Amino acid sequence: MEKWVIAAKRADFNQIGQQFHIDPVIARLIRNRDVIGEDKIREYLSGTVQELPSPWLMKDMEKAVDILEKKISQKAKVRIIGDYDIDGVCSTCILYKGLSRVGAKVDYVIPERIKDGYGINEHIIEKAAADGIHMILTCDNGIAAIDQIAEAKELGMTVVITDHHDIQVDEVSETEIMPSADAIVNPKRKDSKYPFSEICGAMVAYKLIQVLFEEYGIDRQEWLDMLELAAIATVGDVMKLKDENRIVVKEGLKKLANTKIQGLVSLMEKNTLDPEHISAYHVGFVLGPCLNASGRLKTARIAMELLLAENKAQADELADALKALNDERKDMTKEGTDAAIEQVETELKDDKVLVVFLPDCHESLAGIVAGRIREYYNKPVFVL
Repeated sequence: MEKWVIAAKRADFNQIGQQFHIDPVIARLIRNRDVIGEDKIREYLSGTVQELPSPWLMKDMEKAVDILEKKISQKAKVRIIGDYDIDGVCSTCILYKGLSRVGAKVDYVIPERIKDGYGINEHIIEKAAADGIHMILTCDNGIAAIDQIAEAKELGMTVVITDHHDIQVDEVSETEIMPSADAIVNPKRKDSKYPFSEICGAMVAYKLIQVLFEEYGIDRQEWLDMLELAAIATVGDVMKLKDENRIVVKEGLKKLANTKIQGLVSLMEKNTLDPEHISAYHVGFVLGPCLNASGRLKTARIAMELLLAENKAQADELADALKALNDERKDMTKEGTDAAIEQVETELKDDKVLVVFLPDCHESLAGIVAGRIREYYNKPVFVL
């Protein structure tokens, strides 16, 4: 059995409750999440989009936008390189919609999980060069692609990285090891002045488009019309729901009731969800898995096409396909989990670490199966 311990962090919970008109139990929960001080408590309870930190605080944000403006004015070909999970797809969609709006000559590539693996690779770089691409813009990946970015630079391409993953650090000098890109926008950079580093890749992309729209004088409402994509990615990528993440998710879920993204409307309909009452649960366990299923079992382009669908007929068809893929993913996951449990019960029950061999398990589902087995037996699990 797992052992749960309730944190006992001290504060005057009655006073906090009275001041903010909340139950003292809620005040205790907020304190246990390390939300301290009047301003932070107020932001936690009732923060708005207007309070989000300025994107200009991110290191290289100005440089990245300057590069994009130059490429757009030159009619240069820009290629977005995304990722196949929900964060990567939403990031790619935000950048593609935003850059298209300001007149960029832009397309996108999303790597395939089995053929390409995670992130940008040499094949993608070489294909971009062959296609006459002048600039590569990554999202939700790129910060660890040292060799790949170096090759892109050797081939004469401009590279801008937007990412949120941890940055490699030299063990001896303790300096950050980063690719030779022309600009690197990542809130986890040591030299970044951005106040909250735990945002997802789609939020970094969303911040970039915010600045770009400001520079082009585009109405702020058009930027806000993509907020639900940032919210879905934040929940789907399991980011901490505190600080600006909490604001984005709260406000983004509200916007789903009247979203202008037809693909999301169709996906909610196909899953019989009420748009007026979408919670983080529905994103994490219904909508999110549908968007992730295409990248797991086929290609994430299906999810991307859904988010870009311009009419209901196309969106309905793609939403049906994604729901069917997710149902298939659930069936395959159950089959793999049942086979793993049978193997543990017959051969491995006394092992301290469970190493399960499932030759018929789809490789994109091995991690999910391992997680289920770990929860069932409360032991470390490897699924091969």
